[in-house]
Amino acid sequence: MTNKTKIPIVSKDLLFPFIIITTLFALWGIANDLTNPMVSAFKKVMPELSNIQASLVQFAFYFGYFFMALPAALFIRKFSYKSGILLGLSLYAIGAFLFYPAAKYEEYNYFLVSLWVITCGLAFLETTANPLVLALGDKRTATQRLNLAQAFNPVGSLTGMIIA
Repeated sequence: MTNKTKIPIVSKDLLFPFIIITTLFALWGIANDLTNPMVSAFKKVMPELSNIQASLVQFAFYFGYFFMALPAALFIRKFSYKSGILLGLSLYAIGAFLFYPAAKYEEYNYFLVSLWVITCGLAFLETTANPLVLALGDKRTATQRLNLAQAFNPVGSLTGMIIA
């Protein structure tokens, strides 16, 4: 008879970092579902915008992912997961703070740049978080850990829809 020991999905010593990284999955779920309502919000606040200009909100958001995903992967390869997370959070924070001058000057292009910078940060976070979650523990439970972490993305998406 063989003695099988159960391998935890997340070990106790790595539980806190896992929880922190998992919250990122929920946070970008929120950000993704706040983007679409922004199109109609910009049309209401700035009625002079055409439909094409208002839809540039989505373009600015998703272009950040396109623009930054590969550089994020190269950055992580050269430095570390921790550096990638810190840079992603920094870009996200900078983008959020850029909304203040955009609102103060009521300049639409500033809003688009702010949103793009936020998304560049999100691209860094998403590119870093997936392999980091896989690395936080035993290889035999890596896919279970990733599935558990990614289960919080829809929670964030639902929260984003409620906020919007």
